Amino acid sequence: MRRTSWRKTPDLSGSQNWIHTGGTEIKTWTVKAIDQSILQNGMGMIVVGSISFAVSLCFALIGDYENFRLFFFPISVLVILFYKQAMQKTIFVYRATFKHLEVCRWQDIPDMVFIFIRVIPFLMIGVVLMLLISNPALSIAALAGPALVGIGLASVGGDSSYQTYWQDFQHGEYLWSDVLEAMLDAEQGLIVLTLPYELPPEYAAQIENPEQFNSQDVRLYFRKDQQAEVIGLVKRQIPTIPLSPGRQSYD
Repeated sequence: MRRTSWRKTPDLSGSQNWIHTGGTEIKTWTVKAIDQSILQNGMGMIVVGSISFAVSLCFALIGDYENFRLFFFPISVLVILFYKQAMQKTIFVYRATFKHLEVCRWQDIPDMVFIFIRVIPFLMIGVVLMLLISNPALSIAALAGPALVGIGLASVGGDSSYQTYWQDFQHGEYLWSDVLEAMLDAEQGLIVLTLPYELPPEYAAQIENPEQFNSQDVRLYFRKDQQAEVIGLVKRQIPTIPLSPGRQSYD
């Protein structure tokens, strides 16, 4: 599956605070990509959604369509949240000079999403109350479905640091001459550059065998219409390092 958006993203390179502005710019490009494991980030919603679906299916089989509709609502919400969470895209803005590569990245999450997450728990509580009023015997089943969804979202969306964490802006700078390896994953739409890395002393002191963390990967995503230019750029900047075909793992 290709991880880059098929839609063209406006060039945002002009609004970034680049460090190496004195270098001759040879290319900039902007792209949105899913830079995470889709399954791992959506596992919680899959589990809760499966429970809600099983309960709603039981109601449908016995002909209780009123409670079926009440349990089907959180499933619809979970589908939307799964798409927003597990399929969440990251905005990447790249700037290449003859010596340096700079990368700016941040999560493409509108503010309305976080407002929606804070409101959802109250809607879930309303669903649970309606279930209990219509049939008090469903208290356990209600907690297994809508209530769990509400509690889970309240614990996440209610945290003030949640939005700050997910929209955290990152800026990296690298030397082309430091690249050790390069891999092309054309199917997913990216090039992975491997560069040397040294753990900060405060982290190295807490880890056994810190020398094993001696490299880092930099992912260069591209859309279909950007593929030829980006591949050509990388080949020109690191002519002595082969661009080996491979598959990037996100596990």
